[in-house]
Amino acid sequence: MSWTAGYNNSIAYTNSYCQEQSPSFLKACLVMQRISPPSADKFSYCELGFGQGLTSLILAATHPNGDFYACDFNPLHVLAAESVRDEACLPNLTLLENDFGELAQGKVELPQFDYVTMHGIISWVSDETRAQIVQFLRRYLKPGGVVQVSYNAMIGCAQTLPLQRLLKMGAKQSGDAWTNASAFAKKLASVDALHFTRNPDSLTRINDFDAMDTRYLVHEYLQETWTPFYFTDIAREMSEAKLTFAGSASFSHMSPVEWLTDAQRELVDAIPDPIEAEELRDYCANRAFRRDIFVRGKVLLSDNRLREQAEHIHVWGKTSVGYKPVVELEHATVTRGDEFHRLLFALLRRSEMTLAQLFNAPEFASLSLDAILKLVRLSIAVGETSIRYGAVQPREKAERLNAVLLSRTERGEVWNALASPRLGGGAGVGTLDQLLLASLHEKTDRPKALSKDTGELVARIKRSLAATGLRLRIANAEVPDEQIETRVGHILADSGKKLIAHSEELGFWLAQKTAGR
Repeated sequence: MSWTAGYNNSIAYTNSYCQEQSPSFLKACLVMQRISPPSADKFSYCELGFGQGLTSLILAATHPNGDFYACDFNPLHVLAAESVRDEACLPNLTLLENDFGELAQGKVELPQFDYVTMHGIISWVSDETRAQIVQFLRRYLKPGGVVQVSYNAMIGCAQTLPLQRLLKMGAKQSGDAWTNASAFAKKLASVDALHFTRNPDSLTRINDFDAMDTRYLVHEYLQETWTPFYFTDIAREMSEAKLTFAGSASFSHMSPVEWLTDAQRELVDAIPDPIEAEELRDYCANRAFRRDIFVRGKVLLSDNRLREQAEHIHVWGKTSVGYKPVVELEHATVTRGDEFHRLLFALLRRSEMTLAQLFNAPEFASLSLDAILKLVRLSIAVGETSIRYGAVQPREKAERLNAVLLSRTERGEVWNALASPRLGGGAGVGTLDQLLLASLHEKTDRPKALSKDTGELVARIKRSLAATGLRLRIANAEVPDEQIETRVGHILADSGKKLIAHSEELGFWLAQKTAGR
């Protein structure tokens, strides 16, 4: 087998960030599922298969107390990440150009790790490479260490297997591989092939291709190996490295879940094996992607230990999100029937609180600890509440990284997140918003600059739009070139102050203290 080990390296991967790989977020996830998290303030971390490196860059910037290692065998990925790391001065991030076999065999000098994370990679590599990953975990993960692994799940991806095979067939034709692959699949669907009639998920996927990043689609579908997994099979492989399933890194799927019907819950609860019960929930949700947490030594939190850990869990409401009695998860609709949900919503909009303060709040005196955990988990799952483990860390590195990312966005690079010290990780930001932020970044009084320096800001954003190739769209209509200056001016006037407030709330930059405020 070649050095790519079945992985498609014909095109660089997207610049994407995954919050579920954050050490702060993972510790919060564990506590919210009554599992003891790693205790060390100083920790070591490794990301396997880092793509363009945005996740590790942001995590190193927002966790200055961590030593970060990130490995990818694609030299293009390593060069791109090194360039940003060096410009942002992040000495706590080591980037490695090695394959997993070299790491597993100890050919690279590495420390023992508290955290190892990998996003999607196990679905795209060979059985041999997956075995090397397990060997690496067995060799380098500390007792008590945490592994986060996300992957395509068989239950929801069963229809996609023939589509992926079809796309690979189309890619073999001469010319651009993805253009040929997608056109081939769409042509077959257009002639009423029964596969697409009876498998609507496949048809939905190909109809969505045009709106998605081609780099993602190439890596997702044009792999030599593309394998969705049953959860029990992954749990069995992880057990070979002495790893035990600790729960989900997705608040929508943490147990006990809100979305099961009474009949489904009765059926799931009757399964004595918790691993098999977890897989059965995938059938109920038709789950297509899993974000799992495994630990090397699973220690449950008693009520007393949970209260101790709750002192470190910080939660707060998102000011831009209103309360809804009926909420949508990715796979279910949940009706919030009791008043405790609304009480929690109101409390968390007053100020940031610790989970310990919620446990002691008089509003919840009649509830058990587990009932309060369930309330908070759902509030986070529907996107109205944010969570962080521990105090906000020193922000100098995060500010340097954000300055670099905003500057590069103005020069045409695309990043989907900025570093948020308050979240202990990153937060998604669209390209247009990043261009607006870049124009305001160095202003000593940003709200005042919205009116005082409007012409300068608009001219800078217009230049950046030209550099990025981004076409300004309003109400699904593309704005003509001659109207861009006027429309950008309107955007700054209508949304500029909200964007500044949102950036301060997330901690992209500190709130400014000016005479006018």
